[in-house]
Amino acid sequence: MQFRHTSDFDCPVERLFGYHEQAGAISRLIPPWENITVAQSNDSLDVGSMVKIQSKLGPVTQNILAKHTDYRPNELFVDQMLSGPFATWKHEHRFESLGDARSKLTDSIEYQLPMAPMSNLLGGWVENKLQAMFRFRHRITADDLQFSQTLKQLGFDPKERSIKIGISGSSGMIGRRTIELARVLGIEVIRSERQNRKSKQDVRWPRGVQSSAEDHLDAFENLDAWIHLGGVGIADRRWSDSYKQAIRSSRVESTSKLVDRLGKLNRPPKVLVCASGVGIYGDRGEELLDEKSSVDRGVTGDDFLADVARQWESSARAYENQGGRVALARFAMVLHPRHGALSKLLLPFQLGVGGPMGDGKQYWPWVHVDDAASILLYLAADQRCQGPFNVSAPECLTNREFSRVLAKVLRRPSWLPAPSFALRMALGQMADSLLLASAQAVPRGLMETGYRFRFGTLEGALGNLLGRR
Repeated sequence: MQFRHTSDFDCPVERLFGYHEQAGAISRLIPPWENITVAQSNDSLDVGSMVKIQSKLGPVTQNILAKHTDYRPNELFVDQMLSGPFATWKHEHRFESLGDARSKLTDSIEYQLPMAPMSNLLGGWVENKLQAMFRFRHRITADDLQFSQTLKQLGFDPKERSIKIGISGSSGMIGRRTIELARVLGIEVIRSERQNRKSKQDVRWPRGVQSSAEDHLDAFENLDAWIHLGGVGIADRRWSDSYKQAIRSSRVESTSKLVDRLGKLNRPPKVLVCASGVGIYGDRGEELLDEKSSVDRGVTGDDFLADVARQWESSARAYENQGGRVALARFAMVLHPRHGALSKLLLPFQLGVGGPMGDGKQYWPWVHVDDAASILLYLAADQRCQGPFNVSAPECLTNREFSRVLAKVLRRPSWLPAPSFALRMALGQMADSLLLASAQAVPRGLMETGYRFRFGTLEGALGNLLGRR
């Protein structure tokens, strides 16, 4: 069986080929709806280099081993599966210059299903899976290449000089995606170690700054930026008093400690980009909220998340007293099909029993995970970006409208509402803050600086994340 997918790109063939040679390109191109991870790779396309991928379907894990068998710079590279779900699999990536700073990529796959010819009945299903996968791969490649040009215009060009950033709280959904994007763009990433977990990109942040720790501190000197994404998940469990304290301390106290430690460096990062949330606005009904909207306690009332976010941002802004620039990323709901709020919404909608929360009139700001990652790097690169920025898509829908769009993309009905009282019984205070509160947040700050969103509409974002046309 054969499959082919071709796309044209608005860049020279050298840039297109070079993108695929970057560290982490394989991870970057895995569709988000697939539970697949790169278990082992030396980030090389050279002939003989190996890649090991793990694919999970429920409790079952399958290892896929592939080997690069051909490599011609700016022309092609080929990988062949040695073991995995297919009887045979040969994937050729062919690159072609179209002149006038344009190029073409053609992905061609020759494969055979196990137990052929009986299994050939599944050929249509496999074809559809491959079509969705390579639509996603080519789209994200084009978006990343365009975004790299944006960073270049802002002076964040790894081809002109070494760009190096630090990230703390990097084990979460946004942190992982940000690291993948940075690496594929040629930006070096230093991750502070968290909870005794360590990879080859991790560096232990010493508890003190005594002479014995100087070697460790060297890794954090002279960074272009530090991105801080710390904090336990606000929706991971029901809010007890102890868990609310964990939510607060993991954000406020950790940020204060980070600012103190960065201030002790000889050459501290030029900018601190710190996460926050649109929860800082509280429940504001139909009021249009931009970065100039009040977040004072007198406006938000006794709202737990708003209070935490105010303290969080205040801790981060202390870095300004040390002469650094501070950008605050007020995240809306970040969409990813296997993590966060969307992952919890999918099952009931897929079963045809999804619907609005409460009366559905509350506004639910959202942002695609790849826009979230891009915006963090954009805030780090753009020296104009100081203070708060709403990290939300231009299209802000009510929960009822959100539910209709999700049902449309999944081709399912949206008819069964979740009553407010039932949500409060199940989730307690969290229901009011996360599901029933209304915040019509718009990204005015980002739009005024000229940031170009990858996904401005919910239907386009969900189609991309779920592999739907």
